[in-house]
Amino acid sequence: MSEAKSPIERDAKGIPLKSPYPEGVSVIVLYSAMTTIITAIGIIIAYFSSYYTDAKVTTASAKIAIISEYDLGWLYLGLFLVRQLMLPININLGNARKASKAGLPDQHVYKVMGAEGSKLGYVLMENEGAHGTFNRAQRALQNYHENFPGVVVQYVAASFVFPFEAFVCMMVWQISCCVGAVGYTGNVDGRMNGRLPGYFAMSTIGGMVAIIAFKALLS
Repeated sequence: MSEAKSPIERDAKGIPLKSPYPEGVSVIVLYSAMTTIITAIGIIIAYFSSYYTDAKVTTASAKIAIISEYDLGWLYLGLFLVRQLMLPININLGNARKASKAGLPDQHVYKVMGAEGSKLGYVLMENEGAHGTFNRAQRALQNYHENFPGVVVQYVAASFVFPFEAFVCMMVWQISCCVGAVGYTGNVDGRMNGRLPGYFAMSTIGGMVAIIAFKALLS
């Protein structure tokens, strides 16, 4: 399958003429707004989904007391902030991608070196046919690998206090990743298929970690 219904216009060396980012929108504003909104929603969902009965409150409070006793609130706060502080790195990458106009699934722009290299175009990923399908499938897998460590560490931490709720969120995230991977294999825009529930599930796990950190450090 091709990555789009119509060919992407490119310059003489193969770089797209238009950036994949919307015109007139700052990457800093775009990424910051998205992160803030998704994080806030995740914390709200985490709170109401984890404290919906008196029994849940009692059980969670007892476990958080153990975390507080061993001064591990800082561990939970660190796990939460490490994920949040990926934002500046993502903004840095977003600004660089916007300026370069490199599209997806390209992660690098290669140049043929040597005396004749300057006459050739840049080396980019094949986006058409079976090889394009393979490249997008491979990039979908790499996206999963990039996110998995941070998500699973927060999942393990949240599960100590909210085991069932964290499990549900983790399964939603995993299914979302599978749906998105299949979509990405078909075309670049398909990478967003089913991803919104995954984003909220991931942020809800992060919200659980934030709640535990807050309560442990203040108790």
